[in-house]
Amino acid sequence: MPAELQALGAPGGRLRLRVSRPAKGTAVVKVNGEIDLDTAPRLWEMLSERLHGRGAKLIVNLSEVEFFGATGIRVLQRAQLLADETGTLLFVFPGESRSARRMLDLYDGEGLRALASTRGTGTEWVAGS
Repeated sequence: MPAELQALGAPGGRLRLRVSRPAKGTAVVKVNGEIDLDTAPRLWEMLSERLHGRGAKLIVNLSEVEFFGATGIRVLQRAQLLADETGTLLFVFPGESRSARRMLDLYDGEGLRALASTRGTGTEWVAGS
């Protein structure tokens, strides 16, 4: 399969999801656009599909998110619960997205594994761990 496994765009281009596999057992879901009440179900669907797969690690790359609402935190909480059930390591990489960082800071990251680095894609750190 190609590195770019799947790309989904929302009507109006408000959310774009891309999946890649940079290393064996690692999937990266790159999120671009807005995560709100309208788009969060699509993000959950994508994460849920990956968490039911055979990957040992799932990275959610939020570095290109323009808006990250409280609904996005609820999606990540559900994803973390599912990851715990399936034995998958779930990492959240906010990158330089101010919106994602703000919400993760407000949430205080409890229960979520956030990657501290603001550079790159986050895969460099996780792939080696």
